[in-house]
Amino acid sequence: MNRKALTRTESILAVLLVVAIVAGAVGWTQPGQRTVETVTTTVTVGGSAQTITITRVVTSTVTVERPISPGTIKIAVVSDIGGRGDLSFNDMAFKGGDEAEKDLGVQMVELISKTEADYVPNLETAARDPDVKLIVGVGFLLSEALLEVAAKYPDKNFAGIDTFTQALAVQKTGKPLPNMLDIVYEEHKGSAMVGALGCLLAAYYNEQGGNYPYIGGVFGIEIPVLWKFEIGYKWGCDWGLKWYEQRFGRRAPLIGEDGRYGSGPNWENGLYCPQAGQCWYKGRVLWTYTGTFSDITKGYAAAKSMYEQQAIAVYNIAGPLGLGINQAVQEIATEKKLKSGPPYWIGVDANQDWINPGFVIASMMKRVDRGVYYAALLTVIGKFKEVVADTNGVLVLGIGTKVGNLSMEGISVSTLADLDEFIKMGVDAEKLTGKKVLPMSPEEIRQKVTEMRQNLPTWIWDGLTELESKIRSGQAQVPMVLTKEEVDRWRELLG
Repeated sequence: MNRKALTRTESILAVLLVVAIVAGAVGWTQPGQRTVETVTTTVTVGGSAQTITITRVVTSTVTVERPISPGTIKIAVVSDIGGRGDLSFNDMAFKGGDEAEKDLGVQMVELISKTEADYVPNLETAARDPDVKLIVGVGFLLSEALLEVAAKYPDKNFAGIDTFTQALAVQKTGKPLPNMLDIVYEEHKGSAMVGALGCLLAAYYNEQGGNYPYIGGVFGIEIPVLWKFEIGYKWGCDWGLKWYEQRFGRRAPLIGEDGRYGSGPNWENGLYCPQAGQCWYKGRVLWTYTGTFSDITKGYAAAKSMYEQQAIAVYNIAGPLGLGINQAVQEIATEKKLKSGPPYWIGVDANQDWINPGFVIASMMKRVDRGVYYAALLTVIGKFKEVVADTNGVLVLGIGTKVGNLSMEGISVSTLADLDEFIKMGVDAEKLTGKKVLPMSPEEIRQKVTEMRQNLPTWIWDGLTELESKIRSGQAQVPMVLTKEEVDRWRELLG
């Protein structure tokens, strides 16, 4: 069912009401909020008509503009090393600030860190400005610097993207800071989405006569936050294959062979079933922790091995090592004269679909821009410290996240609309650095990515949309694994 979007006038009125601190009593829709439509239709499966329900997510285009006078409130964004033009964390953070300027009427101050030694001076420079009400540090490396400066300026709001400042505060003082918000993300849910996408791709291409029994994942250093990615990805693959069975009433080719994936007393018809009624698609994911986030050669070697074992797609969970994954894919494409995948790879954090159009099937997006935007919004409406108190200073953004009655989404799978934003970011980066960033013209990138997606059957995207809808409603519970005990248990089930 369609939810009626607010008109622009209604939206402005809603925000004014929020500013008056009556948000808890009114409905409110902010820009880009996602709503879910449900459609029931009849299809023929295996010679018989069946009624199925399809859900799809619709992104609204409601824009809220200038609820306060321009420049009344300043926010400061302190970058990690570098600044604009990295097409990653920093660019995403400044994008959120740009949108807050446009929608909320704040003024953004940019402070660029050239080295780690710049973190504290930059944060202090921002805090000393009497008009700056919010200071955002970008990246977990700023955690300790934020603790030092936020404790010194209790009248200012501080936020950190992917930081663990409040854990440090509790460790050192026994309590969280009342003016600090660590903003973190439900990466396990986004990883489940792209895990399902990968295994649905394998099912489709195997139906066409292909031989793609695996998906792959290249990880960086083995730390607890990456366990969230790993198990979410494997769980998503399992969900996708079970969804395929339910949708079509049959097993997908090459995904149910005992001999390939395992055998023994707990294996039944190609699935690992350690307990009665609980069976798992174990061993469908090839995975490697490279022990590094910077050695691109190791990313290449890990991905190369996975593609040689016929992985249809490899997920980049190792930052710059994605360039190594891309190199491995490009070698295959050149050798076989391919214009599009398979093989594919899957991007992470930002939209990386533009890096090699036609071979990056999608990206798991962690919306750093939304994190900055929400911190600015909470500051504007005077709710920042209230949310700090309610959350113990840690705001977790994911799929279907709500704070009070405000929707605060932070995880998604890349869309063509996202691609347009990042192409523009690439064009801006080329102007800023004077260096070639995009691999081809913006028009060619859009055309290749669009063709790649349109060449796939719509049921693959239907499956992805249904999983997102079920995660959003709570019907699908993606395991969030952060301990060694838990990751070992899930590896026993999923491989």
